[in-house]
Amino acid sequence: MNFEILAEKTRDLRGNPKGVSEMCKVMEDLRDESYAEGHAESREEQAQMTAKNLYEQGLTIEQIARAIGFSMETVEKWLTQKAG
Repeated sequence: MNFEILAEKTRDLRGNPKGVSEMCKVMEDLRDESYAEGHAESREEQAQMTAKNLYEQGLTIEQIARAIGFSMETVEKWLTQKAG
């Protein structure tokens, strides 16, 4: 990508109200997408920790899967992974 082309396009967009609105919309979409990805990852990490804690307390894989909203296969994979 040629930086001069990018700079020129940015100047064009900033130079008119419709362009500014368009850039704001793109930035909002990127922010929302980034938040959704980050939120999903932290939700899965939290679910893994919860699954391990529940398993240590004697719950079955089926009970844990229902409680945290993940499949039994996923929970079983988390519980059988070697620490590392």
